Amino acid sequence: MNAHGLFASGSAAWPATRRRSLFGLLLAAAAVVASPGLQAQTSRLVPNDAGKPALEVDGKPFLTLGIQLNNSSGFPADLKALGPAIARLHANVVMVPVSWQVIEPEEGKFDWSVVDGLLAEARAQKLRLTLLWFGTWKNATMSYTPAWVKRDVRRFPRVISATGAPIDVLTPIATASRDADARAFSALMGHLAEVDGAQRTVIMVQVENEAGTLGADRDHSPAAEALFRGPVPADMPGAKPGTWTERYGVDAPEAFMAYHTAKYIGAVAEAGKRVYALPLYANVWPREQPGLLRPGESSPSGGAVSWLLPQWRALAPAIDVVGVDNYDTNIAPYIAIARAYDIPGNPLFVPETGATMAHARHAFWTLAQPHALGIARFGLSAESGLKDGRPAEEPIAVDYRLLSGIAPFLLPLRDAGQVRVAIEEDGLANVPGTFDEVDFVARFGEVKEVYGGKRGQGNPDLSGRVIVARAAPDRYLVTGASANLLFAPKLGQPGSVELVTVEEGHFEDGRWVRERLLNGDETAFGLVLPPEGRSMMVTLFANR
Repeated sequence: MNAHGLFASGSAAWPATRRRSLFGLLLAAAAVVASPGLQAQTSRLVPNDAGKPALEVDGKPFLTLGIQLNNSSGFPADLKALGPAIARLHANVVMVPVSWQVIEPEEGKFDWSVVDGLLAEARAQKLRLTLLWFGTWKNATMSYTPAWVKRDVRRFPRVISATGAPIDVLTPIATASRDADARAFSALMGHLAEVDGAQRTVIMVQVENEAGTLGADRDHSPAAEALFRGPVPADMPGAKPGTWTERYGVDAPEAFMAYHTAKYIGAVAEAGKRVYALPLYANVWPREQPGLLRPGESSPSGGAVSWLLPQWRALAPAIDVVGVDNYDTNIAPYIAIARAYDIPGNPLFVPETGATMAHARHAFWTLAQPHALGIARFGLSAESGLKDGRPAEEPIAVDYRLLSGIAPFLLPLRDAGQVRVAIEEDGLANVPGTFDEVDFVARFGEVKEVYGGKRGQGNPDLSGRVIVARAAPDRYLVTGASANLLFAPKLGQPGSVELVTVEEGHFEDGRWVRERLLNGDETAFGLVLPPEGRSMMVTLFANR
């Protein structure tokens, strides 16, 4: 990251596909179909020219602006009670846990009452859902497995620590555990195909949650020891002949667990996708944590950590996307973690983040990155979006409200490199940006005349965030909050950049709807984005 910060990557130049409709960048691929006999799904991941799948829902580009319910809120009554809070946050998808222990309380006997109740309540609220499968793993433990799994330690063995003690994690080397989880997940997906195949309330499914092992660097059971001391399997991508220790040194325990965890989850995902081909993703607790890096202590050992992400994806091909749970409030580590998961074949996706102003700023940055699938704020209560009993928009709700109708217009521009993002950070209150025709600066806080010109002095709550999208050489979409934007000629070019029109408005189904024209005091001192947010369509004239 350079000193001028926090911009969406990508060249400002139009791509070779300029003459095609920008929407065609996202809509050109053939439909993904489910198993034979099922129709193409309303939600699908479509390959694009960048080699990263793009999410479509109902035939349109879809940007996930999500809310993830608390771990024990995956019940119809909770979803109903949280309806007003969900509406206040302007989310377009709600991520709801569905646990193995709830749907299969007795082995082979499935209870779909909770799942069906969630679907009915979501439809009543006109919500889209992403289901979170809490099966073998939830935050690197087995807490959401059924009682019949927990009690049968011989059939479903635990990970054994280096001291010989069993811990609260099913070992990924056990085929019985894998097969039982796969049968349950397949049953869930088959039920969704049956009861939701027509209405298609569910648009994605997360397979497991922050998989891996906490409490041990690897499984030290006799069976696992024999595998660990043996040769690295030939299907481990990039593996050279030798044992795990010979191949990976001190990182061998984490690589060993990643291999077996990925194979396990890949089998579960494949079983589900075979009966209903909804987009599937896995989320990961990142290895990049403050302090000492100790797999099994600071982060789960065996998850899709960044240094093993290519191998993990290759071993679990039924997982379409690996998303990173990114709660960091400091921009440098937040971006570093995000970049580590924004790799060929794997678009940036943040299925969990926090609820602070810092997280809202970083959400704006995330959503502006080329090919990013979206973000979701974790945790919700009935009081969310209220202050002293009255509606009070949370920071990320401002983001979601501004961007909720914008995706069909914004995403093709963003993915073609025609979007810039500027966010305020401590000590960074003036962030410049550039396009082919013009430069701009986002100024945060009160703008004062100081040495070097008029500069923002910063907002007390560091709330500034701006997205600028180049729709045409002279036309720019500006959206954001707590900022003042100024356009200027390119460095070294004579003349000035004049405002021809400044329209305040919003999007409906990807179409710009003008609410009023701004001029005079509203534009003479820069384009003002108030704390509650604003979207503007700006037409410029380069007077040379």
